[in-house]
Amino acid sequence: FPLWTLLSAVLAIYNPASFAWFDTNWFTAGLGILMLSMGITLTPADFAKVLTKPLPVAVGFVSCYGLMPAIAFGLSKLFGLTKALTAGLVLCGSINGGQASNLCAYIARGNVALS
Repeated sequence: FPLWTLLSAVLAIYNPASFAWFDTNWFTAGLGILMLSMGITLTPADFAKVLTKPLPVAVGFVSCYGLMPAIAFGLSKLFGLTKALTAGLVLCGSINGGQASNLCAYIARGNVALS
């Protein structure tokens, strides 16, 4: 997988037109497939394990929905961004990277349920 990602990135840099067909509809479908494929790897036992370790889940939740937007807001003030750019940066900071972390954990044979 990392090799395909690297090859695709290099191709996109040197020949962007080769990815022009990959519009929003394809991206949405690809993300849906990725979410489904990661979800079907989980078992009820995975969810039970997550419930036995509430601290990592709480830390992840607070980091994602508290710390990241606060850092985004602080950076926007530090760089003197406009209100519109500040709002955009805070919104981007509020979005979790769940699918990327799930995919990386799955590839590394890590705990997808906790990623």
